[in-house]
Amino acid sequence: SPSRGSQRRGPRPARGSQPFQLTSAVPRSCCPFSKKMFDVLNGEVMPALQAGGKVDTLFQNVPQPWHPQSTWMHEVSLAVKALDESKFYAATAAIFAVQEKFFDSEVEDKSRKQILTELAEIVAPATGLDASAVLAQVALAGEGNKGSATTQQIKWAVKYHRCRGIHVTPTVLLNGLEAPDVSSGWTAEQ
Repeated sequence: SPSRGSQRRGPRPARGSQPFQLTSAVPRSCCPFSKKMFDVLNGEVMPALQAGGKVDTLFQNVPQPWHPQSTWMHEVSLAVKALDESKFYAATAAIFAVQEKFFDSEVEDKSRKQILTELAEIVAPATGLDASAVLAQVALAGEGNKGSATTQQIKWAVKYHRCRGIHVTPTVLLNGLEAPDVSSGWTAEQ
């Protein structure tokens, strides 16, 4: 479901309308190949295809445990979505634009709170949202393992890609079926 750890972009089909293509992009915020694909899809391909009203995009968040900071990168984009759904893609683009600042070697000595603060300060100017409002969404809800306001969305996102056997990012699905030939090296023309 788009409300659970993912974000739609494009027209919603009306009942009885012509079938259209649903493209699910399954990137990871900390993956350079996902960034490359996101930049081409978000900046060139989808705007052109969506103009005809026959294509919808579903962005699926895929945090990976071997890059623990990727969970926080996705949590921040989901926090933005919770505050203003229309700002999700702007936040995601802002995170991708500086993703190298969040590679393993760059965050090795940083705390969760430091990383989340940096991310909130990155998405704030790109979205017009206040960084403190974003931080409130990702703040721990209490003692123990209660998580944050975005924890359940992250759980749904992880369950979605695990149930579909998606392990490598980026992965693209066309109308729910994996399209293994699609590559992060493709240009907009391809």
